[in-house]
Amino acid sequence: MSARRTVVALAALGALAGCPLHPKSPVPLSREGEWAAVRDAATRRAVLYDGLKHRATVTATHLSLPVREARARRLAEWLGWTAQELDDRLAAERVEARAGEEFVLAFYTADTRANDLDAPRSVWRIALKLGATDLVATRVTSIDSDATTAGLFPYVGPFDVVYRVFLPRAPEALEALEASPYVLQLASALGKLELDYREPRTRAAETPWQPVPPY
Repeated sequence: MSARRTVVALAALGALAGCPLHPKSPVPLSREGEWAAVRDAATRRAVLYDGLKHRATVTATHLSLPVREARARRLAEWLGWTAQELDDRLAAERVEARAGEEFVLAFYTADTRANDLDAPRSVWRIALKLGATDLVATRVTSIDSDATTAGLFPYVGPFDVVYRVFLPRAPEALEALEASPYVLQLASALGKLELDYREPRTRAAETPWQPVPPY
């Protein structure tokens, strides 16, 4: 290819990259906007070691009502919902928020047999420790780690299993729980993983296996 043709080809590629008909996708990106801000503030990560042996990693996002509503608005942007579709989703989110507490968990265990949070008799006890009160998980279901899940929760790793964890509603109002010191604990014979919500997070773990950032 002649030098002149090379220059023309490079110019065409540059124009295509900056063309408004080819925007970055998705819009907005997973780590941009209101959804990213509230998700990251509601996300914690814990890692379990036995000496130098890595046994488990869990990353959790607390789906408080503000987080639920921000997620619904982000999905509306991505999927092109109508105003009525968004209103219906927001109403459903408010109903679920009143029913109890919910977390999305991305869970990795070195021994895959221990990654059984949704089993009828899981080896793990999941509890939200709120002062002297323990709210024990009433139901855990696994969810597909599909494109939507990966887009909403970019910290999900290729070896994680993703779960929805349901707990009873806290004695306080949902807004009060967000302002209260609490820990989400996964405990088993392998050890304990504690997701500490007693202090606000300044940076969230965004990528798989990233260590828990300092507060």
